Amino acid sequence: MHRLTFTVDRNLIIRSIGTGTGEGGSGSLHAACMLGHPYQRFFPVFLNGEVDAVEKVIREGTPLFLKAHQIVCFCGTIHADIAISPLPGDDGSVVGAEITREVVSGCDKTGTMWRERQLIDIGRNSAALAHGVRNPLNAIKGAVVYLKNAFGKEPTVVEFAGIIEEEISKLDDFITKFLSTSLLESEFEPLDVNRLISRILAASSFQACVKKISFQPDLGAVPIIKADDFQLGHAVMNIINNAMEAMAEGGVIRLKTGMTCRDGRDFVFIEISDSGGGMKRVTPSVALDSSGGNEGRGFGLFLTREIVRHHGGLMEIVSRKNQGTTASLFLPVSLP
Repeated sequence: MHRLTFTVDRNLIIRSIGTGTGEGGSGSLHAACMLGHPYQRFFPVFLNGEVDAVEKVIREGTPLFLKAHQIVCFCGTIHADIAISPLPGDDGSVVGAEITREVVSGCDKTGTMWRERQLIDIGRNSAALAHGVRNPLNAIKGAVVYLKNAFGKEPTVVEFAGIIEEEISKLDDFITKFLSTSLLESEFEPLDVNRLISRILAASSFQACVKKISFQPDLGAVPIIKADDFQLGHAVMNIINNAMEAMAEGGVIRLKTGMTCRDGRDFVFIEISDSGGGMKRVTPSVALDSSGGNEGRGFGLFLTREIVRHHGGLMEIVSRKNQGTTASLFLPVSLP
């Protein structure tokens, strides 16, 4: 059984929500997303005859119990016991209702529906973010050009200014493509994974130096694969940034590449390990299924996993308290 209790005000807006037995894990994150929205956005209208049973209880002030109430959902129908009680205000008037829904039979695709809604919300927010990033990005590019011209005789400045310019151009192209097409309309081209890792380490070296973090690469012999250079680089950078945020000064990030075989298929793997304290607040599986949590780093992990999946690969995370976290990306040698 899956039990859910929530309250609404006179306008049928959800004001509080709590899960009962059968719903846990990331359920609290899902529940928080429902607050402040009409209940009909997340549930079919609970009908009593031809009227909304919740509205009726609020209007008449009399509790209702709908036994094995049939509810149409995206995958068919379910049956649930629904108890609706009026909520009295300080002056005795009805200010809302409390609804308890307990599924007794049928399918329950609530988790799938939540993930689909989450993806829609992420898409909407990402588009707004892309627009907001472009202006400061142009300002940064102008500053880099100035520094390059002013300190053109400094080899280190020229080298890193060139890296920054190249990454800014890639990001600007990505934003343009993102706003005009689907994120998943990728450009799969031959890619040397080891060269990609080396480029990312060079771009991250200043940030690592500030925190006294050292990189220990162990790049094995791997074949050229078909991948989107920018997206895969973004995926790897997300993990490296997470690792640097998770460690105190003097930490170590180990990066390893190599070949492995799974289910009869050859994969190139990228393994990134840190010496941090491990994931303490959420489990790795929850972090990968949420757009928040884990001190704000779950969204980056979520995007990394989706990029790897789009490349026909998979992502695994192993985290142990006080022993660090290892993220492994497995990319097929040939696309499925």
